[in-house]
Amino acid sequence: MSNAQAGQAARDDEPAGSPRGDAWITDDVSAPTATQVRRDLVPWLVTFAVFSAYLMISLWRYLRFDPTSWDLGIFTEYIKQYGLLHAPITDARTPGMDLLGDHFHPIVALIGPLFDLFPTPATLLVCQALLTAISVIPVSRAARELLGVAAGRAIGIAYGFSWGLQELVNNDFHEVAFAVPLLAFSLSALVTRRIRAAVLWALPLVLVKEDQGFTIAMIGLIIAIGYRHRLAGLGLAFWGVAWSLLAIMVIIPHFNPHHVYPYWSTGGHWDSPSALLRQLTEGLATKLTTLALILLPTAFLALRSPLALVALPAMALRFIAVNSSYWGTAWHYNATVMPIVFVAAIDGLVRIRAFGADGGLRRWLERHGAAMMAGICAALAFQFPLSSLWNPQTYQAGSHATAARAAVAVVPAGATVEANIDLLAPLAAKSDAFWLGNSAIWLGNAGNPATRYVVYDTSCNDMPAFTGSLLAWVEKLNRGASYRLIFSRDGISVFRRVSGS
Repeated sequence: MSNAQAGQAARDDEPAGSPRGDAWITDDVSAPTATQVRRDLVPWLVTFAVFSAYLMISLWRYLRFDPTSWDLGIFTEYIKQYGLLHAPITDARTPGMDLLGDHFHPIVALIGPLFDLFPTPATLLVCQALLTAISVIPVSRAARELLGVAAGRAIGIAYGFSWGLQELVNNDFHEVAFAVPLLAFSLSALVTRRIRAAVLWALPLVLVKEDQGFTIAMIGLIIAIGYRHRLAGLGLAFWGVAWSLLAIMVIIPHFNPHHVYPYWSTGGHWDSPSALLRQLTEGLATKLTTLALILLPTAFLALRSPLALVALPAMALRFIAVNSSYWGTAWHYNATVMPIVFVAAIDGLVRIRAFGADGGLRRWLERHGAAMMAGICAALAFQFPLSSLWNPQTYQAGSHATAARAAVAVVPAGATVEANIDLLAPLAAKSDAFWLGNSAIWLGNAGNPATRYVVYDTSCNDMPAFTGSLLAWVEKLNRGASYRLIFSRDGISVFRRVSGS
């Protein structure tokens, strides 16, 4: 079958009234064939640039022993256990806790075999940068197929370096890195009317995190209503909701030590419509700013497409939460929204063309919308982590990092060890690591067992302040076990247990 025949067959499968079609292709923009799209090397070059930049951001943060949280340590232990074919008991999170009792993210186990070959937290960071970069390919190809060569390249660059993806790689490692390419491939297939591919790419999202099922359900409803594939769409919607409910109500409580879904307490108070409204309007300025920044890289063209509704479940769950860290632009929470709004913007430009470009603004958006998106993202890049690549301090680990590596080397493989957050990940890669804060928070009540080693970094601010002897404090923290100082350099101390339970 020729390319022309294949293209006609694909269009014959589209619902009536679809905005896609030869009628909106103007003389100055060529619509490449599917073969030409596949042969275009520019999206691969952009992908390589995105991968390189994002790996530099996350890897140098790790080499400086400067994590943003304990997540890299937690996921290092989690993936190490999967690689060993063990239950994912993650002492860094809570002593003896199966991490499936915290969130439902079994897809992360795919990194396990790689971790066996390269047992270092850097393996997680490489995988995260690669997953994020790969998502550029479907977005760029969809834009090129529907809007032309130049638009495809501009939108690919704008998406690849969008601020939500930057924040993901700048904040340790998170399971949602798997959701980014799955959403990008699914929605790009959907906007190019490849319904079967859109469904197949969406199905594994249920294994990324328990709330992704609601996003899948919205994709399914759009397929059923907007694209008139009711059986596929409704089936996908049922799949998503069923898995989310199963994970939240059955799987996570089963593995949780208290047999509950631990994040209900962060979900706000929904006992009445007025209470729900109050929760939605709490911190309204922050939430509106976040929404504006999400839409700004697309020049607000995403609002022109119903595909923007795919972001609604995730945004709603975040904005009704009582935890204000979900509302803003920091952390990884906006990464999964980026492929949604950029593919929606592609669809928005398609719809502008389909309904004619006689008006001045509409004609201008048709010609310059993609370039405007690239320009906005370039301006925003200097306000977000990408700007750190031009800062010489990014590449200066310093004497403290040298001391940290030496301290980690003192602890033998397989030993139990307590440590601050900045040392948690490298220790978790080879030892059974516990976060010191688990004992400090519950001092005298619960917390970690008396570990064989304790590594304390006085420059890390993850612990409550204390006065007096550090050795006495460590022994009190470990319920009377005796320790001896065996390493001390640049504010980092390593203690080895000599007696006690």
